[in-house]
Amino acid sequence: MNSTIVKNGLTIEYSLVGSGNPALVFFNGFRMPLDSWDPVVKQLSHSHTTLLFNRFGIGKTSRIDLPHTGSRVLSLVQDLLETLAIEPPYILVAHSLGGLFANLFARIHPTEVAGIVFVDSTHPEEKTAQTALKPPALITRAVEGLKRVEKLFDPYKYSEDEHYEDTIAEIDKSSPFPAIPITVVTGTKKLPFVPQRSFQIHLHYQEKLLELSPYSKQIRANNSGHFPQITEPNLVKVAIEEMLRRVNP
Repeated sequence: MNSTIVKNGLTIEYSLVGSGNPALVFFNGFRMPLDSWDPVVKQLSHSHTTLLFNRFGIGKTSRIDLPHTGSRVLSLVQDLLETLAIEPPYILVAHSLGGLFANLFARIHPTEVAGIVFVDSTHPEEKTAQTALKPPALITRAVEGLKRVEKLFDPYKYSEDEHYEDTIAEIDKSSPFPAIPITVVTGTKKLPFVPQRSFQIHLHYQEKLLELSPYSKQIRANNSGHFPQITEPNLVKVAIEEMLRRVNP
């Protein structure tokens, strides 16, 4: 059952189950709701505090007419953690674009993060590499046209994707990534319509995530594409439980 709080005039939708430290804090992928983690969370024992939440404009969480940058997302997270009195340390579990926010969180609050499980997460340098690829002209025109329409009418015109570069800049200007345990769960199946070269770049940057910390490991989700938490939830659950043992032996 999801709940809401109102903080600084904003409604934040969340789900909180379990108790005990370290707390598990989940970061959703771009435009994905908190219940995208249900297949994983339902399998966890809840012997630890487990927090899921929706970011700006998703579910019942308020929209804001300001760029959805990493710092604003982390402000939302901090408001939620403080209001719910969830004390560190935290284990962050992050999917896709949510990995950027987990990355930034660990740099800004290094003493509060015990470890991170990146679930097919975005590397800060990946989008630049993907943008360098030249898609067919028809696709390029279609995407550019859609973005122009979205900026005029779409409520997501301030979205995280539109302000991706701002979040990357915040990561670049922040402190080095701390020497904490990280696990990179990588989906190894190419999604339909994704060019092979683009997929290879993604796999390369999955391995680059391992360079963030000397205490890193990779788990390959061989039956999954970009959503291991949905297609192989037990594998993600095992990765989380292993992280719990790594940080609290």
